[in-house]
Amino acid sequence: MIWNQKIKAGALQFVLFIGAIIAVLLMSFVLISHTHILFKKKTDVTISLVRTADQGLVYSFMQSMKNGDMLQAPDEDETGITTTIQKKYWGLLEIRSVLAKKGKLEFEKTGFVGHGQSEVSALYLKENQRPMVIAGDAKITGTVQLPERGIKMGNIQGYGYRRPHLVYGKQRRSSSTLPKLDQEVQQQLERISNPDFEPQGEEVDLKLGMVLKNSFKEETQIIKGFTVNLEKVTLSGNIMIWASRKITVHSSAKLHDVLLVAPHIEIKEGIRGNFQAVASERIGVGKGANLEYPTVLAVHQSKNTGKEMGSSRIPNILVEYGASVAGIVLYEDKEESKDIRPHIKIEENALVIGEVYCSRNLELKGSIYGSATTDAFIALENGNAYQNHLFNGKIDAMMLPSGYGGLCYEDKPANTVLKWLY
Repeated sequence: MIWNQKIKAGALQFVLFIGAIIAVLLMSFVLISHTHILFKKKTDVTISLVRTADQGLVYSFMQSMKNGDMLQAPDEDETGITTTIQKKYWGLLEIRSVLAKKGKLEFEKTGFVGHGQSEVSALYLKENQRPMVIAGDAKITGTVQLPERGIKMGNIQGYGYRRPHLVYGKQRRSSSTLPKLDQEVQQQLERISNPDFEPQGEEVDLKLGMVLKNSFKEETQIIKGFTVNLEKVTLSGNIMIWASRKITVHSSAKLHDVLLVAPHIEIKEGIRGNFQAVASERIGVGKGANLEYPTVLAVHQSKNTGKEMGSSRIPNILVEYGASVAGIVLYEDKEESKDIRPHIKIEENALVIGEVYCSRNLELKGSIYGSATTDAFIALENGNAYQNHLFNGKIDAMMLPSGYGGLCYEDKPANTVLKWLY
């Protein structure tokens, strides 16, 4: 056996090369394993942040929060995650933002919230010491709250009520007052519709063909003018359009989640989108318009504007033939006079999916899939005004989508998410 035989240098290099490859592979496996462990830990923390944010939002629904308040949810599971909830308003819709944070990792979500309920009343008609009269092809499906004198069949222009039942649901007594809106919603409505209201934020110039998107985490952007024509523009998010006289929305405009504020707002026929419109005089929705959820159309009148409008029979909110509104249609004033005209009018073949709240006269010829709350009904036919008559209109609470959330009343706070924001 020969022990002193020399090994060639090439063989040594090969052995070193193989050893280096093995070392690199081992280091790679160690690095991959470590990265996988870190990624799994980060994923677990992120999942916990998302879950905790959802729990924080539910927790805030059970607490009393005011506009601008910030609430910290307790860390009951001792996860080390801090959860902060903030409440504010965008128009009449309440916004809640939830921030869950642990170390350098955080998760935030923001959404419109409102009141959702398992059982929705089809109709609340205020007690005015007179019965409700139903005529023509009208139909009410769902629980109703009616005056003491109840409901009876009637006849308008030869069209009597032909169905076997007056109401397809339970009947209960109403009171001499309408349900009160949540105090902060009421304050928002009065503040925004006030003639002295001036929006605060970053002003931007309106341009034809403008495409503008603004996150709700950023400062509000404002488009202002005496009259504003929204035509061939795309606007979405935290943007307010304010006019001292009138806003006109053309069918070529694409609006999502923005807020319109003016005495008179005209929404042309054929438009699609969702937004809030708050006026002090009048809102018109043109034929075939499709306003998606969650849309808000609200008119709040002061005593002066109420007197001006009372001289005509023009409705304060008009939803024209074939138009569709998914959300809230609201009219309110503080006047005591009983002028004979509709304050909200929903024309034939028009549809509201959600809720209608009217502190005065509602003329319903189309359909409401949801609920109607009103002081009185009115029907105008051939120059005659029929007080507290429902003629051909339909209200069906059973057709309201199960996930719907809407107006908050003083005894019905926010408890559901309407839409997640950006």
